[in-house]
Amino acid sequence: MSLDAKQLKESLVHAGLEVYRSRPTEVHVAERVRSHIMDSGVRVFLAQGDALEVRFAARTQRSDYPDVADAELFSRVRTTVGSSAIQRGFTEVASGTVEVKDPMDPAITLDVWHEVTYVKAVGDVGAAIDEVRWALGVDRYVMP
Repeated sequence: MSLDAKQLKESLVHAGLEVYRSRPTEVHVAERVRSHIMDSGVRVFLAQGDALEVRFAARTQRSDYPDVADAELFSRVRTTVGSSAIQRGFTEVASGTVEVKDPMDPAITLDVWHEVTYVKAVGDVGAAIDEVRWALGVDRYVMP
């Protein structure tokens, strides 16, 4: 029996995790930035068949390192977060920059994030929950 996003979401909620949003092939796990603000940097994807993948993004921010080259910013993420993720069985699947725009004026860039995305295939919902909890516990924002 294949798992669908609704069943996955229910399993995550039953395990005490908060869900930010769900889509047909993924569930975004909520993180409380403040009591009234949520974000989602950890996701569970429904892959082929019954396979699941846990993904998370880690980042540095240009505003924290204004004089550091892009390559060094990515390196800081890989060294600080990536090494423990790889030891846990995650692999790097993407890296790139994300421009954070002013919500009142999209022509203004407030900051630039240098993100690295990691993924781990897991065999079942229980393993996905364990990896989500681990990813939520990792400080994925690399500060000076």
